[in-house]
Parts: sequence; structure tokens; C-alpha cells
Amino acid sequence: MAARTVNKEIKKQEILQAALEVFSRCGFAKTKMIDVANTAGIGKGTIYEYFRSKEEIFAEAFLFMMKKSDVLLEEALSKTDDPVEKLSVIIQIWLVQFLEEAGDFMGIMMDFWAEGIRAKNKKILDILNLKGLYEQYRQLINDILQEGVRSGAFGRINTLNTASAIIAALDGLMLQWILDPDLFDLKQVAEDFTEGLLNGIKKTG
Repeated sequence: MAARTVNKEIKKQEILQAALEVFSRCGFAKTKMIDVANTAGIGKGTIYEYFRSKEEIFAEAFLFMMKKSDVLLEEALSKTDDPVEKLSVIIQIWLVQFLEEAGDFMGIMMDFWAEGIRAKNKKILDILNLKGLYEQYRQLINDILQEGVRSGAFGRINTLNTASAIIAALDGLMLQWILDPDLFDLKQVAEDFTEGLLNGIKKTG
């Protein structure tokens, strides 16, 4: 029974990986369940054993991609206790490593954001849960900023507002890069943003 459960979870992940490829290539509106099934190498009937609709697989694919980002982030943050380094790590992961590893899949991020706002299906909204996702990341950065204030690494700042501003800036940079990958070098803009941010919040004097 355990082996069967593991195999089913592996198959689900393979379907989600295939779904990301199809959504990235065709966009949400033009993607059909049969397209995902064909890419995953399974029958159309089989895919419905895992997902009931295109909307559901779309939402699950979003979570699948974000979990990859979270794993990268957790591994990197576990290697340091320094709040300054932690902020640098977050920017590096979001603006460079995740975007580079996601590659063509990032092209569907705009679809994810749009569906997370306008989806009429409550279950899909609950799965995407963009509000909760932003709250999670905002709290993560807020905790790091508070840690930096307590340790004297950062000056007296409104940590929650600063966390919100950091996320907004990262979102904006990601969106610009998705629309025009040749606009700037990811590594360089990550370095410049990190330097400017830290210069603004580090304690002086």
C-alpha cells in the first residue's frame, strides 16, 4: 500500500511537470487536458484520476512550482544566522536561481497571478491562495528584518512596511524580466538591488 501511494505521488508530480510545460507553451486558455495527458505519456482517462479539471491542475501546478522555490530558499537560509546574509539569500534565490531554474515556465506566472485574482471557482482560489502566499513571504522577510533590528545590524525601521516594499520590488523586477528577458542581467540587478537595500536599512553611526 505504501509503495502504491509513493508511486501515485510520483506520477502526480510527473503530470504536474508535464502540465507546466504545456501551460508554458500554450497558455492557460488554449491548454486542454488531453494535451497534458499526451505530454505526460498517459491516457486522458488516467489524468482524471488525479485532477478533475484543467483549473485544478493549473492551480496544483502553481503550488508545485512554488514548492520548488521554497525548497531552494529553505536550504539556503539554513546555512546562515546573519540577517544581512539572509536578505541577500532571498533576493538571490528569487531573482536569479529560481528564475533561471524555472526557465520557460516563468512565462506562465502572469497566468497564475491573473487566475489567482479572477478565478470564480472557490476551490481554485483556495488552492492558489495568493493572499496567503504573500502573507507567508511577508512574514518571513519581516522576521528577518526584526532580527536585524534587534541585533543592531539594521536601523530602526518599520519592518512590516519594509518587507512589503521588498516583495513589491522583487515582483516588479520579476515581471519586467518575464516580459523582456534581455532587459537586464539577473545577477547584476540582484547585486545592485541588494546593495541599495542594505545601504538604506543598515544601522549607521
